[in-house]
Amino acid sequence: KQWYQRRVMAMPFYLIHQQLLVGIASGALWVPYLRSFPIMLIITSVLIITITYLITKSGSLRYFFGLPTLIGSWLPGKPLRGFVPVLVLTGVVLLQMTLTRTL
Repeated sequence: KQWYQRRVMAMPFYLIHQQLLVGIASGALWVPYLRSFPIMLIITSVLIITITYLITKSGSLRYFFGLPTLIGSWLPGKPLRGFVPVLVLTGVVLLQMTLTRTL
């Protein structure tokens, strides 16, 4: 079971590690004692592995990271012939565009 957990964590880790690493590194470069490589490596590793673990334990959010969802999950689901993820992502993009335009 433990090898399966590591294998399940691989895909979300692969998809989010670069985006989080750049964000964390750019923020930590402003703090003198955080900009050293060993500290940066420890902080980013712990944070990214924690977020990856939370993604694997989440219910329907797993679908967006290429992981199988639970039986009976609404993603991708039977309603609208599986187009629920498209509608969810479209809603997120529209919300982001609206917030960016108004701010």
